[in-house]
Amino acid sequence: MKRNFHTILVPTDFSDKSLAALEESHNLAKLTGLNITLMHVIRDTGHNIFSLFDPIQSDKLKKEYEDQFRNKMSKIAQDAADRSGVQVNAIISRGKEYDKILKASQLLESRFIVMGVNGEPFEDNKDYIGSNTARIIRKANCPVITINHKHDHDGCRSILLPLDLTHETRQKVTNAIELARLFGSTIKVISINTDPRNKEIESMLRRQLEQVSNFISKNDIRVEAELIEKPAHIKSPAPMIVEYAKDRKDVDLIMIMTQQESGLFELFIGSSAQEIISKAKVPVMSIIPKQLGFISIMS
Repeated sequence: MKRNFHTILVPTDFSDKSLAALEESHNLAKLTGLNITLMHVIRDTGHNIFSLFDPIQSDKLKKEYEDQFRNKMSKIAQDAADRSGVQVNAIISRGKEYDKILKASQLLESRFIVMGVNGEPFEDNKDYIGSNTARIIRKANCPVITINHKHDHDGCRSILLPLDLTHETRQKVTNAIELARLFGSTIKVISINTDPRNKEIESMLRRQLEQVSNFISKNDIRVEAELIEKPAHIKSPAPMIVEYAKDRKDVDLIMIMTQQESGLFELFIGSSAQEIISKAKVPVMSIIPKQLGFISIMS
């Protein structure tokens, strides 16, 4: 059954990345006919700073604190509405960021979550994203578009679609086609051969590339396809995907599946997905396998 979507949810902590995410949502909102919901979560640290005061003063200070955020949110939302020409609503919640954002995306029937990538959990490891971002991507019931850098191009000239031999890759193709139709994009399909000496794997990848390219073409979408060999000194295909997008100049979105790695708790997503999200200079759309938040054009 087709879902009725109402909004694009944009969480903000007022950082440059989250404000860039709001900018990125403007064109998407106009193309989909959806409004934008800007959301800020006042962090629940487990300690009530107002408890140092008497109950009356505590309530007063708490209200003043929240009013400051409401005023700030209202100004940002109004400015975004004026510049984008779409309706921008602002909401504030209190609690754990990932929990409130996930609940809001369900209650508001969000078609996308567009958000800046929050900080890395370890200063010396830049291949991993913060826990809030990881949890939201892992558990959201709709695709999550993450922004790690300000992206200057308005629109989406090309979508980079890395393929693998898993069954779930079919879902990613249909999602890419629907987005390409919205934006008038070209889909650049790539497969990375991690074992060039294995001719059977190479044959399977080439056959998949041909089948996917033909399927995309039959849906009247421009498509380019390329098989790339992974050098032995590179451990993961992730940096190759990021570099490919950078070198092609016209890639404005990378679309990936974020499958959970076996043996890890549910807040984690695969290390390759984290590396792409943390290093990409363009927005990355993460889709959970068998996710129902983005309706396939084949349904």
